[in-house]
Amino acid sequence: MKRSLMAVALILFMVQYSLAQDGSELNFQTTEQGIIKSLTAENPKIKTRSLGETKTRAIKIVGRENNQIIQQEITVSDDAPTQSVNLKIEFDVNSYNIRPDSYDLLDKLGKALTSDKLKEQAILVKGHTDSDGNDDYNLNLSLNRAQAVKSYLVGRFSIPESRLKIYGYGKAMPLVPDNNPANKQLNRRVEIAVDEN
Repeated sequence: MKRSLMAVALILFMVQYSLAQDGSELNFQTTEQGIIKSLTAENPKIKTRSLGETKTRAIKIVGRENNQIIQQEITVSDDAPTQSVNLKIEFDVNSYNIRPDSYDLLDKLGKALTSDKLKEQAILVKGHTDSDGNDDYNLNLSLNRAQAVKSYLVGRFSIPESRLKIYGYGKAMPLVPDNNPANKQLNRRVEIAVDEN
């Protein structure tokens, strides 16, 4: 009996883990409507950063305010923010140049942010990296990636710069274990969230 319960538990874990591996359960969106829905959801039940119980911890992040880089320590939860979405914005390795194949997704994000449902919302643009490289390098790289997304949105959709706040989280918030190329690609992402402050 114990052996069969353990086998069932292992199978359930593997199914949940394999779903996490392809991004389908990690709140990645690819459509304008999907982005709007995720950013306007009142109480989504998406748990995106942990397969176990929710934990909180302190991490170091960087932001840019008035052309000054601000470093701060914040407390984060393994659960995603209430109104957030992950986007597979592709960058070259060790670069914050957006790959051209990501422009379509950024255009969908821009249309979503200028839609009637979101046009008045302040938005956080959070850059994330995989675990390659040291902490300071990844913090700066993730901030520059968030800045690249902000610059694209401001330039192409005339979104006021003051509406978009950027932060770099470096490698501190992986979605999945950073132990193979596919998972590293999932962890290299831009997260968009409604600014609740």
